[in-house]
Amino acid sequence: MKKLDANKFTGFLVFAFSLIMYFRTVAPTVSFWDCGEFIACSFRLAVPHPPGAPLYLLVGRVFTLIPEFLIENVGLRVNIISVISSAFTILFLYLIIVHLFREFQPSREGFLKYVPNIGAAVGALTFAFTHSFWWNAVEAEVYAPSMLFTGLVVWLIFRWAERSEEIGNEKYVLLIAYLMGLAIGVHLLNVLAIPTILMVIYYKRYEMNLTSFIMLGIVGVLLTLMVYPGVVKGIPWLAGKVGFFGLAVGVVLLIIGFAYAVQKHQEILSILLMSILLITIGYSSYLMIYIRSNLDPNIDENNPETIENFISYLNREQYGEHSIVDRERVWRSSPNGKNYTSVWDFFWRYQINKMYIRYFLWNFVGMEKNGPGVDWARFGLIPFLLGLFGAYYHFKRDWKHALAIFVLFFMTGLAIVLYLNQPDPQPRERDYSYVGSFFAFAIWIGLGAGAVLEWVYKQAKTMGGSAEKYLPVAMSVLLFISPGIVLAENFHEHDRTGNYVAWDYSYNMLISCEPNGILYTNGDNDTFPLWYLQEVENVRTDVRVVNLSLLNTGWYIEQLKNREPKVPMSLTDKQIENLPQFLYNQGVKLFGDKHPEYQQIGPTGLFPWPKRDKVEITSIPEEVRKTELERYKVTMKKEPPNLSPNVSFQLGPKWNINIGRGRKLGFLRVQDYMILNTLLSNRYQKPMYFAVTTASNNQLDGLRQYLRMDGLVFKITTIPNWEMDPDLMYDNLMHKFKFRNLNNPDVYYNNNIIGLLQNYRSAFFQLANYYLANKDKERFREVVQKAYQVMPPEVIPYTNPQFSRVIKLYGFLAGVYEVDSLSLGKFGLRDLQMFGDMAGDYGEKELALKAYQTFFQEIETNPESPKVENYIRTALRNPQFFDQMTPQQKADIMESLTLNSFKKMIDLQAELKQYDQAIALLEKRLEKKPDDEYAKKKLEELQKLKEEQ
Repeated sequence: MKKLDANKFTGFLVFAFSLIMYFRTVAPTVSFWDCGEFIACSFRLAVPHPPGAPLYLLVGRVFTLIPEFLIENVGLRVNIISVISSAFTILFLYLIIVHLFREFQPSREGFLKYVPNIGAAVGALTFAFTHSFWWNAVEAEVYAPSMLFTGLVVWLIFRWAERSEEIGNEKYVLLIAYLMGLAIGVHLLNVLAIPTILMVIYYKRYEMNLTSFIMLGIVGVLLTLMVYPGVVKGIPWLAGKVGFFGLAVGVVLLIIGFAYAVQKHQEILSILLMSILLITIGYSSYLMIYIRSNLDPNIDENNPETIENFISYLNREQYGEHSIVDRERVWRSSPNGKNYTSVWDFFWRYQINKMYIRYFLWNFVGMEKNGPGVDWARFGLIPFLLGLFGAYYHFKRDWKHALAIFVLFFMTGLAIVLYLNQPDPQPRERDYSYVGSFFAFAIWIGLGAGAVLEWVYKQAKTMGGSAEKYLPVAMSVLLFISPGIVLAENFHEHDRTGNYVAWDYSYNMLISCEPNGILYTNGDNDTFPLWYLQEVENVRTDVRVVNLSLLNTGWYIEQLKNREPKVPMSLTDKQIENLPQFLYNQGVKLFGDKHPEYQQIGPTGLFPWPKRDKVEITSIPEEVRKTELERYKVTMKKEPPNLSPNVSFQLGPKWNINIGRGRKLGFLRVQDYMILNTLLSNRYQKPMYFAVTTASNNQLDGLRQYLRMDGLVFKITTIPNWEMDPDLMYDNLMHKFKFRNLNNPDVYYNNNIIGLLQNYRSAFFQLANYYLANKDKERFREVVQKAYQVMPPEVIPYTNPQFSRVIKLYGFLAGVYEVDSLSLGKFGLRDLQMFGDMAGDYGEKELALKAYQTFFQEIETNPESPKVENYIRTALRNPQFFDQMTPQQKADIMESLTLNSFKKMIDLQAELKQYDQAIALLEKRLEKKPDDEYAKKKLEELQKLKEEQ
């Protein structure tokens, strides 16, 4: 019987366990951010945002073809790419750590021969469940397969190192070159592994000295630049100059050059030429972007169907210029730049500390639960210290390969920070960008674990006896605390099981719109899940989703105008093609006489708009106006205000350019101009909406009076101050919307999701408020109970304390909570006082009385309690003044704060015929304040009522 290979067996266990855990925690469908776009583009072979990921989309398309009876949801099918990629990455990490152990100690005996396997398993499994890597592993994003390519090429170069003296060893280098080309079709991060690969080759082929090491650095830089931007941007540029036929000729010349080099036994030249050819072949997946764009798919970002547009697409010109070195300009132009005292303060505290070190510590020290900070106690520092010790151990035992790993650690971490030169703030956390750096550190965790085992074994051997036998085994078990604690601490937060928020939220937004509507969305997070639903699941494809951030680009405007469902606008294709000049000409035509500065400044890509001015929408179809007026009467149960035949509003500049001497020129952004243009062209023939998540500065300010909340969208109506259509809202919230698992405490929702979900609460609250104001208690109870049923605060906490007080009160009014549960332990004094006031206003006498009684009981029995102190402090303009107040001053302030509530409580007791309790309270008050005229008069009144009873 063949003896079990411990290395292969352990590697299989590491791979299998990771794979099982990723399958266990994978997202069941689409997630937020780029996931929806990548799934939709995989399904349709469409064109995503620059610079694209064609190989990922091709693989994604294959996964979308998995039979429905195996995996029903298309989103889940594409998510599985990340699951499988991540599990294989962990396998390659394990193999790399084992190889590095063998580099400096190839032969081991006894227990020591298992040390590389145990250490590698500890390092690989620790990394498997770190925050950033696990997050990428369970959703449809490019970072998981990109990390697989990085792990694979690093392992392959070490595999080559083991066989570098064998005939045909070049196949590993050539395979790496081909994989590099393929990896570009997923993400460019793989290019950053080139310096490490070259260092491993250098150690095997060249004598170590200063001159050769400097040459290595030069060659490393040149080869990296050869791939990026050389191949990535150079090939499209060359195609623009010589055409695709010229490129084909170039490929033929490469092949001829390779054949010549082989014939002349020029090994390095032949490998270099073949590597360039293989990188080019791998990179050829980008032809998919060009080909598919020419077929005009629904998602066709940047429209790269010409060579010129294709080059612009690859250069990410849509995102503007990017300076690598000008940190001062980035600091000064950052919205949060004022928080930093200098460019170096900005560089260290923000770009280095916040945007890299914090992420590094998230993964190996621990992330705050429900917070963006670092929890130093969460993992007990075990992975962090093992990694530091492993780095020390590695440099001590094999500094050459340790340096190669350090270069990988640096290039995929701090080098990215230096290259990106990010402004503050960013729209989202960017930890996913640095997973390659965390991968490198995990190598040292594995080496550190192995080093600890070696030391323990040597100590046990000197002790002899049972210690030699059992102590290393016990220590091996203890070392698995590192992956164990990371897994245990991170499991719930990375388990996407049952999380349907992105799908449901986008579905609810789409069905909030009337047929053939135009829906303006804020950005990627709003838009991409909507694209997924429309492109993949064919949900409400009649609604035209308009991404406001893309609405500043000519190619997107042209697509909105000419592709179904079309967006009305007055611009011609030629005007769109020359958009900056057109906007300038139009602005000068309107305002140039009064504001000649516009002519002097020239085209800016903005539309001149000097001051707040009136906008009027004319020729509104009579049928539209009539329908809305009738709807208003039915739902609001009153006549609408006197309306003019046209809709008019005031619009001010949305952008200013300083022209010196304290003077500014006002402009509208392209997106503002296009919304305005569509409003004037459409004239309410198609319903128009803003998503509720659209920032107010992205809406036309004067238009807000015409916005009506219809669920998760604001409809632009013809009637001002029509805040809600209650019947429509009721139907959406009670019957149409999906709220899957928002009441399930086992499903994890992070703070961003919880904040987003408050939009549901806001809709429920506004509808409940309407019914309460209109004395429709039955509907009020129904709506509030539904809100608590689908989204209880125990699962989805409140994010606004003041709002939560009102919602909790509504819970009492609607019977969600029993009146008797209104206790001081659950609510503060201000809450109780507010509950009493509001419940009294709504006619809920028993609830109001209970709130007041609980409120005054605390004040009477514990006048020095922290709750009373906090109640007074919050009422003061300067809370610190409380510490200087005399007891009498505190009593006087308390009297002024509570007198009105005391009177209301007495009145409620009188109405409920609780005369004895009211009389007792008044008599007690008169004992303290014998001259209180209110108490005397009220006491006399109640005593008479009691006698008459």
